[in-house]
Amino acid sequence: MKRVLGGLIILTLACASLFGLANVNSLDDGIRYLQAALNYTPTPAQPLDPRGKFGFCESFMALRNAARAQFIANYLDARGIAYQRLPIGDTGFDNIWVPFAAQGPFTIFSAHYDKFFDDPLYQGASDNSAAVCILLVAAQALNQETLPRPVAILFTGEEEAGLVGAQAFYEYATQNNVRVSEAINLDSMGRGGLAARASGEHSGFVFAIPFSGEFVYDGRNLARASAYRQPDAQLLQRLQRAAPVTLLDRMVAKSDGTLFQTLGWNAVNLTADDIFYLEQTWHTYGDRAELLAQDHFERALNLTLQYARQEP
Repeated sequence: MKRVLGGLIILTLACASLFGLANVNSLDDGIRYLQAALNYTPTPAQPLDPRGKFGFCESFMALRNAARAQFIANYLDARGIAYQRLPIGDTGFDNIWVPFAAQGPFTIFSAHYDKFFDDPLYQGASDNSAAVCILLVAAQALNQETLPRPVAILFTGEEEAGLVGAQAFYEYATQNNVRVSEAINLDSMGRGGLAARASGEHSGFVFAIPFSGEFVYDGRNLARASAYRQPDAQLLQRLQRAAPVTLLDRMVAKSDGTLFQTLGWNAVNLTADDIFYLEQTWHTYGDRAELLAQDHFERALNLTLQYARQEP
């Protein structure tokens, strides 16, 4: 019996060692996730200020997808900000293109305005209402400045339908000689700091099982991981000069930036770094305004403005 138990212990330790060695590169992201889980509180220390510059955001969240596009257009119209509505095929939805220069190559800040459940009761606060509101406030500021580089903001539709709006904009840009230097896609914002995530076909945490390959877990489903890409190191360094940005190299995101990167643009998916919070709220009716943090909005806005003001 002792030999059997000893053998089982040795086998267990060997398996644990193999698993650990196979996942050395995933360890730092896993520790961040556990730290976020231990420190998580439903109500942030600094809730979103309803009387502040982002106070309109809760009203935006209640809208269905078609009304959201019109809300963005009305916001821009009211502030004299020029834009174009670009049809997304025959879907009935538009991308909204807001250039602050006559020609590129553009630094694009993008965010999808559609939400997963097209239902007034579903707010989609972090995915992706927060990013839209941040970029609307940024648009108002950038429209009043002379910038050292060609900058544009892009609001896409139909992201939740399979990155359809991003594909449509890529085709528009290609056909109309809209040159793009880089695309910084904001998706799944809300609280904590800022993070750049790897891009892949499945969102979630990537880890390896010895002799079986890599898998991705999104908090609900486990799937075999497809190929995924890290953001360009130089782009990440430039972003980090504007504001602190953590690289989550095993927390993979599938968003508009993923498609842009796949099609050859220098693109990155920028999110909140509190992955535990995002996992709790992603594509659930619990993704609500009261969970959002004012200081996170300010961080994301500051990064957008400071990066737009950098010399290229």
